[in-house]
Amino acid sequence: MKRTPGALRPLTLSIILACAAGHVQAQPYIPAQNAALTRGVVAAERPADREDGQYLSDGAALSIHTPRYIAQRAAAEQMAREYLAARHGVLGLQQAELDTLVTHEVRQGDDFSVVRFNQTAQGLPVYDSWLAVSVTPAGKVIFVSNGTQRGLQTVDTVSRRSGADALSIARAYLGIAADARILFEDAREVVYRAPTGTHRVWQTTVQAVGLDGAWEVLVDAQTGEILRAEDTNAYADGTAMVFYPDPLSYTRSTYNSPGYTDGGDADTTQLTAARHAVTLRDLTFSGGVHSLVGTYASCLDWAPPSAGDCVTQASSDFNFTRGQDAFEGVNTYYHIDTYMRYVNQTLGITAVPNPSNTAVVFDPHGFSGQDNSSYTPATRRLQFGEGGVDDAEDADVIVHELGHGLHHWLAGVISQTEGLSEGVGDYFAHSYSADFPGQWTPADAQYYWMFSWDGHNPFWAGRVVNWQLNRTYPGNIGSGIHAQGQYWASCNFYARELIGGQAMDRAHARGLSMTTGSGVNQKTAAQAVINAAAAMGYTADQVNQIGFAFNSGNAGGARGCTYGVTVPEVSDDTIFESGFE
Repeated sequence: MKRTPGALRPLTLSIILACAAGHVQAQPYIPAQNAALTRGVVAAERPADREDGQYLSDGAALSIHTPRYIAQRAAAEQMAREYLAARHGVLGLQQAELDTLVTHEVRQGDDFSVVRFNQTAQGLPVYDSWLAVSVTPAGKVIFVSNGTQRGLQTVDTVSRRSGADALSIARAYLGIAADARILFEDAREVVYRAPTGTHRVWQTTVQAVGLDGAWEVLVDAQTGEILRAEDTNAYADGTAMVFYPDPLSYTRSTYNSPGYTDGGDADTTQLTAARHAVTLRDLTFSGGVHSLVGTYASCLDWAPPSAGDCVTQASSDFNFTRGQDAFEGVNTYYHIDTYMRYVNQTLGITAVPNPSNTAVVFDPHGFSGQDNSSYTPATRRLQFGEGGVDDAEDADVIVHELGHGLHHWLAGVISQTEGLSEGVGDYFAHSYSADFPGQWTPADAQYYWMFSWDGHNPFWAGRVVNWQLNRTYPGNIGSGIHAQGQYWASCNFYARELIGGQAMDRAHARGLSMTTGSGVNQKTAAQAVINAAAAMGYTADQVNQIGFAFNSGNAGGARGCTYGVTVPEVSDDTIFESGFE
C-alpha cells in the first residue's frame, strides 16, 4: 500500500501459505558454432522428491537429506563406510559393489566432514560417478549425495586402441588442423555406461588454438567410435547493467536533484548513466534461451501483476534501463546472487532455502503493485512492490527481504520480538550496500541511510543504522517492530565498524544460527552473537570491541548500545577434553 511521507514503511514479513517453486538447475551454454559437434549428451533425469530426499526412477536415492543414521565414532572415512555398509540398498548399490568405491577426498571440518568416493569397475574409474557422505564428529550422517552408476556390464579387459590413437581420433573429429597449437590434451581409460551399454573408453580432453571451448571426447577403446563429445567450458554467465547498489549512493546524489526522481518509472539521462556493468552468474541456458534461473537466485512471476518480470532471451546480455519492466528482474537477480555467494562462499556459512534448492525464488513485480515487499516463510519466496520507486531497484530493499530469509534459514524460526528480524534484514542490507566502493563516507549523513533510493523521499522516510544514538535498550528503542529493528541493525553495524565487515557479518550470522523460537529478543540474540565470535576463535580485542558496541552506551557523544551482554573471556590457553595434551 502507499505510504504517506515520513511514514516508517513496513516491508512486511508475509505469512501467506503457498506452494514452493521447483528449481531448474543451470545448464552449460553451448555456443551455436559448437552445437554440431556435441554428441551423446543426455539430459539428467529429474528426480522425485520424497520426505527424506530425492529419488530416481530406478528407486535409487540421488540425495538423502535426512539419513537418520549414527555411526560409531571413528575417523570420518570409517564412519562413512559404516553408513554405506548399512544403507547401500537405498543408494542402489549391491554389497559387493562397496569394495569398488575408492576414497577420493576427505574434507575435514570441525562441525562435519565430507567423504567423497569414486566408483570403479574392473579396476578402472567409472565415468561421471561419485558419492559423498557428510558426517559429524559424533557419527551422525547428515547428508548423502549419490551419483553412482548402476547396471554396469563387464567390458573387455584389453584395449585395442591406445591413448595416442584416441587423441588423434578426437582431434580429427573436432577439426583441429595438423599444425594447430595444442593448449592441452589428456587421455585416460574409464568405464562408461552409455545408452547402448557399458564401454571401455578413452576419456580425452582437448584444447587448441582455433577451437572454441575445452572438449571432452569419449572414444571407444575397442572400436575407435566416438560415443560422447561435449564442450566442458561453462558459458552460462551473462552480462547486465544494474544499479550498484542504487543510483543515488553510486553517484552521491540526492533525490529530486535533476534527473534523480522516480517520474513514474521513467528513464532519465542521469539514471541511465548511474547503471553499472556486472556479470550475471550461472544463468540457465535451455532451448536456445537464457533465463534468470541460477544457483542462488531464480526469477518467477508468481504474484500479480504480470509485467515482463522474468525476461528470457537468446542473448546473454541483459542490458535494460529502469524504464523497462525487465530491469527489475535483472537487478534483483544480480543482488540476490551476489549476496548469497558472499554468505555461503565467502563467509563459509550455509544459508539456503533448503538443501536441495539453493536458489532464492523472487518476483520483482509483485504485491499487486503496492508499495511493499515481503519474504514468505511458508514458501521461502520474495516479492517486491512497485509503488513509488520500484522496490527491486534498490539493493537495500532486495537484501533486506533476503535478510528475513537468511534469518529464517539460519535460526529455523523467525523472531519479531523487539523487531529482531526487521533489524536483521536492515543489518544485512546496509552492510552489503556500505561495502560498495566510491559512495558515501561516515562523514555523510547518507552513509547511515537505509533504502537510499526507495526511501528518504516523498514516498516514505526510509530508515537509518545510527538509531542507537540517544536511545537506550530496552525501553527507548522505538514503537513498532520496524523502528525497534533499527536499534539492532545500528548496534551490530557499529560493531562492524569496529572489527571489520567480514568478521562481524560472520559472527552475526553464526550467532543467529544459535537462536531459535519466535520469542528471541535483541539481548538474547546479541549474547549469541558475541558468544559465537568467542567460540569461532576471535581475538580478545575483537570480542571486547563487540562488547563495547553492545554495552558501552551513548552518553556524552558515545555510540554504543545498552544490551548489557556478558562478554566472554578469551584466552590463548588450550584445554583438552581428556585433560591431557
